[in-house]
Amino acid sequence: MDIDDHSLARTQRSDDRASGSLATTEFDESAIAVALELAAELRRATATYPGPAPGEIDAAEVVAYLRRAPTAPVAPAVEGRPDFSLECAVQKLPAAERHLVAVDACPVCESEWARARFALPGVGLRIVDCTQCGLGRVHPRPDAELIAQFYPPSYYGVTGAKFVPLIEALVRLVGARHVRALSRGLQPGAGVLDVGCGRGVLLSGLARRGFEAHGFEMSASAAAGVDPRAVVRVGKSLREADYPSAYFDQVIIWHVLEHLPDPRETLQEIRRVLKPGGRLVVAVPNYSSLQARCSGANWFHLDPPRHLFHFTAEGLRQLLASTGFDIEREHHFSLRQNPFGWVQSALNCLSRLPRNGLYSLLKRRDDHLPVSGRRGRLLFLAAYWLGMPLACVQSVIDACLRRGASVCVEARSQS
Repeated sequence: MDIDDHSLARTQRSDDRASGSLATTEFDESAIAVALELAAELRRATATYPGPAPGEIDAAEVVAYLRRAPTAPVAPAVEGRPDFSLECAVQKLPAAERHLVAVDACPVCESEWARARFALPGVGLRIVDCTQCGLGRVHPRPDAELIAQFYPPSYYGVTGAKFVPLIEALVRLVGARHVRALSRGLQPGAGVLDVGCGRGVLLSGLARRGFEAHGFEMSASAAAGVDPRAVVRVGKSLREADYPSAYFDQVIIWHVLEHLPDPRETLQEIRRVLKPGGRLVVAVPNYSSLQARCSGANWFHLDPPRHLFHFTAEGLRQLLASTGFDIEREHHFSLRQNPFGWVQSALNCLSRLPRNGLYSLLKRRDDHLPVSGRRGRLLFLAAYWLGMPLACVQSVIDACLRRGASVCVEARSQS
């Protein structure tokens, strides 16, 4: 049986009205309190849960039962089902609904408890934060079939171009400059793997500079238009791609780790395919950034439900260390990510505008989805061209404080 947090919240409020209060505030914070909340709900549904009799609830068994089924099934096809080609709404939960929830082991610290923080209305999911390390995650964990629906064809753009021509040209220009930084120190002909290569913006630059460029992608549609000089493999996971051990001099995983169902397994596989002492470059949105803290539910880089995990800078360092990497450098500035994040997050605070409407306007879609009326489009464009200079300045300040909206870590595979 599936039990959502809304149902648990209603059950708790009903129990509180009937008995005054289940326990003190300290008791509510404990794992036992959470188990009893779940037990109360299961007691009302004994027909679908083959557990103990209503008067003999075993809290530990209830929690164990929920952990045996940590995935969220695909909802039935009904009218009004969420359209994942559009941006998913996010709402900050009131304090009374920020309950503790039992989750599968955290990929960073292995804790099995998290606290609800944001709701995704209409999707039946929430974003919860690990009580130990602060890692955010989508809960319940979506199954593979549902995750596939998060990426409709319009998500990848048209014929390998994701944005309207002017923005696409700017993205590729910045990408070319980015390649020079990423390849610094590599010997000519070095083997480089881009995990989640997408349209191959990085691969083209790597191939042009004489490197042996390889890409891995989970979707063949995403890799449409990749430079033919690059060798791309497609599979359900990096392990399925079956690269030889100790083959690559460098692996890049750029704003991809947060999309993956098992980031720890992916990093372990990256270490296997890297040569001893090989370099890993990994970048993710920074859940502990000033931009994330100021924007809250309006933060552009939440990107639910596609971002299954939300890493803090400290959490990313901890995960890399525990999977066999020695950290060398850490950067908090990205011209491609941080300034735009400030502009779009600010626009998201205006409730009359569609969430991430500017991003949708700049994105090239094959179905010509409407973004807003003419006045809204003019507002978005004015905000972009007037807001980006200010956002660049703020992003530099964030980077100096080591609280940038994205964090990039360079690490070496341990011998």
